[in-house]
Amino acid sequence: MKRYWAPPAIGLVLAASIICYVRALEDQEGVKRDYEHTIEHDGRTRYYGIHLPPGYDGRQALPVVVNLHGGGASESAARRQSLMDGVADRHGFIVVYPEGTGRLKHRFLTWNAGTCCAYAVDNKIDDVGFIRKLLDELPRHYAIDTTRIYATGMSNGAMLCYRLACELPGRFAAIAPVSGSLGVDGPAPTQPIPIIHFHGRLDPNVPFAGGVGPNARVRVSHRSVEDSTTFFRAVNRCDKHPPEIEEHPDVIIHRYLPAADAALPGAPIVIYELREGGHTWPGGVDLTPTLGTGKLIDSVDASTIMWEFFRQFTTQPPAAAAK
Repeated sequence: MKRYWAPPAIGLVLAASIICYVRALEDQEGVKRDYEHTIEHDGRTRYYGIHLPPGYDGRQALPVVVNLHGGGASESAARRQSLMDGVADRHGFIVVYPEGTGRLKHRFLTWNAGTCCAYAVDNKIDDVGFIRKLLDELPRHYAIDTTRIYATGMSNGAMLCYRLACELPGRFAAIAPVSGSLGVDGPAPTQPIPIIHFHGRLDPNVPFAGGVGPNARVRVSHRSVEDSTTFFRAVNRCDKHPPEIEEHPDVIIHRYLPAADAALPGAPIVIYELREGGHTWPGGVDLTPTLGTGKLIDSVDASTIMWEFFRQFTTQPPAAAAK
C-alpha cells in the first residue's frame, strides 16, 4: 500500500527535583535502550520513559522527540500507538515519553492543556512546568542536541504540544499535533515554530471542524484545526497567501509557507487532513477499536512523515530569530 511522504516544506531547588529513580529495561539482545525516570515537581512524583536508538554511545548528541500520550492513556500506550521507537531506531533519535497525572498510577492519565482534560485541568496540574524541568534535566543524563528537540502528541497530548509552543518559546524546534487542537487563548507565541498537524476529517472526539465531539468522553468544545493553526500563522509569517494543496485518495495536504521575500524569517504550517480518518494515529496502532473513535488510515505514516519534517529545523535564540 502506498504511503504518502512529506517533502521539505522549506529548503530548584534542584536537590529536590533531580531524577530520583532510574530503571533500565533490556531489549531482546540484552542491550539497555529503554529507561524509566522520575522527577519531583510541584509536590508530585512525575514519570517519563526514554528510548535510545541502536548505536547511542553517550558522546554524540542526538535529536529528541517528546511524545505525549492521549487523554486516558500512558507512556506505554504512546509507544504502542505511535510506533515511534521503530522510527527512532531507523533514523537515530531519542524518544521521550512523559506521563500525565490521574488518580491511578500509569493508567487513565491526562494533561492540563488549557480547556482539556479532566483530572489534570480539575487539579490545575503544572504540566508546562513539568516539561520544562524534564528538558532541563535531559542533558545532564543523556547526550542530546538541545537545538533539535521536537514535540508530538495524540489528542490531549496534541493539545499540550500547542500549549508548549505558546508557553515555552525556543525550547522546541517544531511540533506535530495528532488529533488534537489548541486549548489555550495565549500567550501568543513570540517566535515562529514549524507545525505539522495530522487530523481525521471524521474525528468523533475532537472534530476537525471544532465543537463538542459526539464520541467525546470530556464534554469540551474544541477549536477547529483551521482556528488552531490560524493562531500561529501570523507569527510564522505564512498568513498572506492561500495554502498549497496536494490531494491523494486518503489525505489532503495543506501547506502554508512563509513568503520567500519576507523581511523576517518564518516557518511552515502543514496540515494532513485524513479524508476518512477518525480519532487515531495515522499509520500507527488503533488502541480503541471498540470505543467508536473511527477509522485508522494506515497509508499515511504519521511518525515517519513528522520526523522527515522535524529534521529540517533547529531552534534559534530569540535574538537570532528576530533578525
